[in-house]
Amino acid sequence: MRHTRGFTLVELMVAVAIGLVLLAGIATVFIAQRQVYTTASAQASIQNAENAIAAMVTPSIRSAGFAGCGSFNSAWNQSIITPSGGLAYNFTAPVQGYDAVAAMTSLNAPGSSSAADWSPALDSSLLGLPAPETPEKGSDVIAIAGTMPGTMPVSTTNGPGASGQLAVATLPYPSGTPSAIPAGTIAIVSNCAKAQFFLVFSQSSNSANNVVHVNWSETGNKQADFTTQFPVGSQFSLIQQVVYYVGQTPGGQSALYAAAMMNNQWQSLCVLFGTCPATGSGPQASFYAPQPLVPGVDNMQILYGVGQGGVSQQWVPASQVTNWNQVNAVRMGFLIEGPIGSATYESNPTAWPVLGTTVNVPRDTRLRHVYVMTISIRNATL
Repeated sequence: MRHTRGFTLVELMVAVAIGLVLLAGIATVFIAQRQVYTTASAQASIQNAENAIAAMVTPSIRSAGFAGCGSFNSAWNQSIITPSGGLAYNFTAPVQGYDAVAAMTSLNAPGSSSAADWSPALDSSLLGLPAPETPEKGSDVIAIAGTMPGTMPVSTTNGPGASGQLAVATLPYPSGTPSAIPAGTIAIVSNCAKAQFFLVFSQSSNSANNVVHVNWSETGNKQADFTTQFPVGSQFSLIQQVVYYVGQTPGGQSALYAAAMMNNQWQSLCVLFGTCPATGSGPQASFYAPQPLVPGVDNMQILYGVGQGGVSQQWVPASQVTNWNQVNAVRMGFLIEGPIGSATYESNPTAWPVLGTTVNVPRDTRLRHVYVMTISIRNATL
């Protein structure tokens, strides 16, 4: 008769120890692989954010100052838009910047209420945006004016003068985009010798021509007609005045915002192409609050290339620019964050250099990256 022999206590303990070692090794490998996957996903997310910033901001800066064959300075002298006394509808220079002179006190902070947090002092119209869409303290702000990206100058088919209207053979939008120009859109008509800014009152089709009407009612024009005659074949262009800044989203995360000037208010970019929802928000049914473009942008710093003849001889912050018409290029730096858990707590830096400015963030588990891009203003020498 054979006796069945089991494991001794020592053998069982050795087997359990070996199993625990193997399990710990597997767990370590799993955690490491999971961290690698999370980090790689965060890197891809940050790369997508960088691509989105470049795709959205670059066209605006490249088109800064472009107004067909007219110049901003001559056009401003003949503008029939009622000036706001501030940034809105001010076309004396294609670019205007605001340098954040107050440090960022906390990550994802609500918008500032003090114009003195920037130099020059931030325009009051930007501080009056609905909370929390106001610019955050510690991040720079830039305003750009030029031909609306995605549109093109078109020729007039009549001689607009005191009639208060002009006609163009085609609209300046590409095919398949809006069939009418939204009321309140900034426009310019020029013939290379003179130019004039105005706000579109309405636009309608008249046989083969598209008639653009000028009026003073509800748009902000000082009068209901042009102050000078423009010959047939003059150029008609749509102008975009837009600001970029870092603000807090309703969810509490910082993001890159864009706001367009429309009907004397900074609004969502959707108003430029008439693609906003059927109903608006805010105190007026026609108002659409600025929307975040790219989430996860902790901070933005900007330097301006200043010089003569289109050559940047020095790079300075907005507080040191003495003549905005001498700005030839813009260098923008962004601190972009990934999701929670995309970096290890121990190795994550808390101080990040962004174009010479140190941005302090809390020690957390978010992967971060500094993205810098330099964009030339193509029309700086016009």
